Amino acid sequence: MFTYTDESFYFLAAHGHGRGHKKQTRVAFTSRMFEDATNLEAGDVIPYAQEVVDTANAFANNTFTAPTSGLYFFTWSVTSLPNNPVDTSLMKGTEEIGKLSCHNFSTGVKRNTCAQSTLAQLRRNDTVWVSAAEAMSRVSGTYWPTFSGYKL
Repeated sequence: MFTYTDESFYFLAAHGHGRGHKKQTRVAFTSRMFEDATNLEAGDVIPYAQEVVDTANAFANNTFTAPTSGLYFFTWSVTSLPNNPVDTSLMKGTEEIGKLSCHNFSTGVKRNTCAQSTLAQLRRNDTVWVSAAEAMSRVSGTYWPTFSGYKL
């Protein structure tokens, strides 16, 4: 995991007529799968277990926890193998806020990668994660499917 701590990834917000500045961390994360997930049941968490970026230390255990309230953008991708459809849901706590269905009708070993994006209004400490929408035998970790988000 790489966490940005250097001053270039902060921005200054002016308060009143330039009488002071407050340092705010930009909230952004990307995590990816690095191996196949097998025998998933409906509601199981999709394992985006390899953190790539987490500027606010808000992503852990395949789940993003909003450090501050606001409007967030999320995107996620999955890779399916022939005859192994992948149906996922983006969850905000127990509420489904997005769906992605990825079916692969090719023959042989070709993979199909699909992606979906959405906006969500979050309160501080709301959690967001990707779940299996139904039982699935395999979600391919090949080509590094990702789960990412950032605060607008």
